[in-house]
Amino acid sequence: MRSFLNCCFLLLIFAFFNTSYAQSKDIEEIKKIIQQEEEVWNRGDIEGYVQFYAPGDSARMIYSSGITYGRDSILAFYKKYWPKDKMGHLTLDQSTFEKISDTVYFVTGRFTVLIPDGRKVTGRYSSLMKKINGRWYIYTDHSA
Repeated sequence: MRSFLNCCFLLLIFAFFNTSYAQSKDIEEIKKIIQQEEEVWNRGDIEGYVQFYAPGDSARMIYSSGITYGRDSILAFYKKYWPKDKMGHLTLDQSTFEKISDTVYFVTGRFTVLIPDGRKVTGRYSSLMKKINGRWYIYTDHSA
């Protein structure tokens, strides 16, 4: 009986660490995406930046004036309101991660854009990151 209990205990520990490892791996992958978002934005590559949004019409961006659905519409929004000469330097920090499911994380943090004319735009963001075909994408993005 004692060996059975020891075996059960070891299985519980293994399950806990295995789950923690998978979650840590997901968070590290999402952190890399956030870093890549900064790098692409800071190069002035708005088309590349929008590639971080989920493919097709499923992605959505929520902002003060409404909601935009789909990569193409999100790209049009960014081109209109964030032309290359205004993009400046983006910093995303203070990120927190909450696992919703094996393929969805809720991510919150702070954004700062230093615009070339010297102005600074700051605020908070929240995103649902969704794993599609083994890759993490922004599925829902809200900035305020």
